[in-house]
This record gives sequence, structure tokens and C-alpha cells, in this order.
Amino acid sequence: MAVVGVLVGLTAALPGCAGWDTWPPTDPVDQVPNRDDAAVIQTTILALGRVISDYPPRGRQGVPVAINVPGPLVGKDVYRRIARDVEAEPGVNRLVAPLDQAGLTMPIYHVAGVRIRSGKAEIDILRPMFGPGELDRAELTNSDAYEGYKVRLSGGFQPWHVTWVERFSPGIIPAPALNLIDDIPPMGGVEREAEAQPQPQGEQVPEMPAEEPAADPVEEPTEDPAEDPGEG
Repeated sequence: MAVVGVLVGLTAALPGCAGWDTWPPTDPVDQVPNRDDAAVIQTTILALGRVISDYPPRGRQGVPVAINVPGPLVGKDVYRRIARDVEAEPGVNRLVAPLDQAGLTMPIYHVAGVRIRSGKAEIDILRPMFGPGELDRAELTNSDAYEGYKVRLSGGFQPWHVTWVERFSPGIIPAPALNLIDDIPPMGGVEREAEAQPQPQGEQVPEMPAEEPAADPVEEPTEDPAEDPGEG
């Protein structure tokens, strides 16, 4: 295993908050995390931006890339936001798209692990060791096709920033499952469809009769509860 430490200092634009999260879960306590969604998003953006910038894919300069972010961590809107913000990170200088069918032919950067403990975070990123269109879909989750990077960050109640990047040989960090944005269901889709359902034409909704004002309640005499013969 080749391990190379690179000291870096990239500062996030937005401050994070203290949180606790782990993906994939490695302990029962991780199943019910004190999730800080803002911290997950900010640290993921910074980690992807740092690795794509410093360790670009093979092929021509500026080749577009796709990012694969775990399904439990993102919905469609967040997925698009992460891709957009990674693309805007200093040094990326290329189109960055959330993984979809078209992205399967691009070099793919995976988010393979997330660990946040209050003001410290570690994000595992996989960098593709292949060029555009060189692997079929079955090989895109082959861990040996990717070089691993563990990106460490500090933040919490300060702006998140990268403090260290550790590189691993291919196959050390397992590749996650593919999470295509097209396969993510819309949040609240069932409710929105129900609200948008038009009423049948010509159907009359009966009006409820007006309620008569309630009469003043009649006070009834009350008796003192009988003494329990068992007490005393």
C-alpha cells in the first residue's frame, strides 16, 4: 500500500455545524446518527473538489467527469447542488455531473465513505484509473479500477477546510454501489401527485349543514367518592 500525505489548506465558503455521521454504518450507534446534512454536503463538496483538482482523470485535459454520491445521503436536488459546487471549486476546471446513464461512459469519482465527528471529518474518495468509455458497467464498481484518497477536514463551528489528503493504492478502499440520479425517487412525489389530481367534472360536493350553537352545559350534582373500606 502506498501512502502519501499531502498537507493542504482549502477553506469552505460556508461554516458548518457540529454533527455525527457515518456512512456506510460500521457500528449499531451509526444507524441512528445525529445527522448534520449541511456538514455532509460541505465536506463532500470540498473532498471531491480537492481530489478532482489535484488528481484529475486520465485522458485529454478538461475531460468531463461524473460523481457518484451514496443514495442515503442525497436526494436529486442535493445531488445536483453537490455537482454544481464541486465544478466551481478552485482548480477543478471541468464539467462535473451527477451520475446518470450518460455519466456511465465518463470517468467516475466515487464518495466511498463519510465519517463526521463534531468538528472533524474524513471523506473517502475514489479516483478512476481509466479513461472515458474504457470500462463497461459491470467493471465500474471494481475497487481495483480506482485509487483511494482519504480526505481529512476540520470545521464544525468554523468554516470546513481540508487539512490532509492520504492516498491509497487501488483496491484498498471498496467501491460503493452506483447511485444514478435518474433512479432516485422525488421527495414527496406521492403527496404532490395526490394534491395535483383534478376533481372529476360535474361531481358536486355536498355542503355540510350549518351547526346549531351548542346549549350551555347543565351542571349536575356530584357526590363525594365512597370511602374505600380497605383503607384505614
